[in-house]
Amino acid sequence: MQEDLHQELYFAIICTVILDVIIWIVSLLIVKFQIAVILGLILGSIGMIINLCLLRRTILNAVRFGKTKDIIGYLLRCLIASVIIAMSLIFSYVNTVTAVLPFLYPKIIFGILSVRNNPIKRK
Repeated sequence: MQEDLHQELYFAIICTVILDVIIWIVSLLIVKFQIAVILGLILGSIGMIINLCLLRRTILNAVRFGKTKDIIGYLLRCLIASVIIAMSLIFSYVNTVTAVLPFLYPKIIFGILSVRNNPIKRK
């Protein structure tokens, strides 16, 4: 279990870097070069990875100690996302859109991972 979560986290980090580069290239075409876009991607990606690490810890604790209510872990993950979004809104040198986008990456990343691990069998 722990090894699977470690591999998924590693896969998520690699996909995050790839998605950040893709979004950065698209932003070059739309808004030209802006350091705020890069800073937003970096800040959002760091927050998303920290959230995934905390979620991994919560899952491992639930497996080890049985079903536990980890409301503190959930609130901490919400606080991290809120602080990053607030920072992007307060500071003009951080692009808000690119700071928020990495928090949507897990939907894409784990969707790819589930398709890769469980191919659909056709008749």
